Amino acid sequence: MKTKEQYNVLAVYSLLHFAGREHFSGVLDEMANTSVWRLDTVSPKLFLGDNALANGDGEPYDGMIISVSGSARVMEKIAASRLPTVLVDIPDRTLAARCDAVSWVWTDNADIGRRAALHLVERGDYAAAGYVHETTDRFYSHERMMAFRQTMRQHGCTTSVFPSDTASWTLEGLCEWVRALPKPAAVMAASDMRAADVINACKTAGVLVPSQVAVIGVDYDVSQHAKCGMSISSVVQNSRMMGRQAVRELEFLLGHPKWKGRMRETLIPAKGVFAGESTTLSASAARLVEIALKFISENCSRPLCTDDVVSHLGCSRRLVELRFSQITGQSVHTAIANARMDEAEARLRSGESVNAVAAAMGFPSANQLYQAYKRHFGRTIRGKK
Repeated sequence: MKTKEQYNVLAVYSLLHFAGREHFSGVLDEMANTSVWRLDTVSPKLFLGDNALANGDGEPYDGMIISVSGSARVMEKIAASRLPTVLVDIPDRTLAARCDAVSWVWTDNADIGRRAALHLVERGDYAAAGYVHETTDRFYSHERMMAFRQTMRQHGCTTSVFPSDTASWTLEGLCEWVRALPKPAAVMAASDMRAADVINACKTAGVLVPSQVAVIGVDYDVSQHAKCGMSISSVVQNSRMMGRQAVRELEFLLGHPKWKGRMRETLIPAKGVFAGESTTLSASAARLVEIALKFISENCSRPLCTDDVVSHLGCSRRLVELRFSQITGQSVHTAIANARMDEAEARLRSGESVNAVAAAMGFPSANQLYQAYKRHFGRTIRGKK
């Protein structure tokens, strides 16, 4: 296989938003594994004219990674050429007609929609579900919506979609839509930007998030949290892997200039789900405390602290303490202490020795158990009935 000593490569990326920056970071990460690329970058706004296929020295590019389409004229020139090209989340019909020297790397939007739905249904029962599209028509928004709606239907929820057509997307309309949703409702937004819009619309409409409407977005863009005053639950895309895979695909195309196999496509699934405040109390305050108490009961035989409970619930410590105070009249720390001492009492009554109970439940010593028992019950272990 004949290769060049150096390849001129162009990467077209917008670094305006978090996802684009992560994609490009993945490109740089993977380039550490190749030493024969001379990389240029350009923003989509400059990827326009006749010179777009050559670098600043007038040398033609040997390959391209394109994450945002250029002008129609440039895309047609690329399609007409045999230039090795990797498209990242770009449904370009002209280039789709080519089967050689072109590869696609796609976000698995169906996986994103499913993960969002499953995150919501794991957190409570809902009267309805909702999906909010992007403000402009985007293919990925529809793919996410279809998978979300199908998964919610499998769990007994009908999904209302906003808007019915992109041209009618307005914040005023969004306020009316969230107000009309049967409560409690589970809402997925196509992105974290739209999720922030949903949360702000709920505030305007007097709808509580997350107790009346639980909201999840996509991208894990923490810059959106400040725009709505809370952390947004979000499906985390594997954006760096998108960039890494784009480099691998272009490496393959450059190394196989006569390859004429089937169209090369790679789907990259989501990385996971970030649980923020926007989905914390999707069922109710009572349900949140019920889940916490069950966790405490199941784990009280080992050393347990408030942070363990907070981590299990996936919400802020302040919110957990508030709900415990409202529902039980006690703190999480007190609930843990009560459960642990009740467990110790039950073990002692069953005939276990103080030393055995102390060791099994993680007390530093039998003396520590004696002291904790007396503080809790107001009597010594030997004085128990």
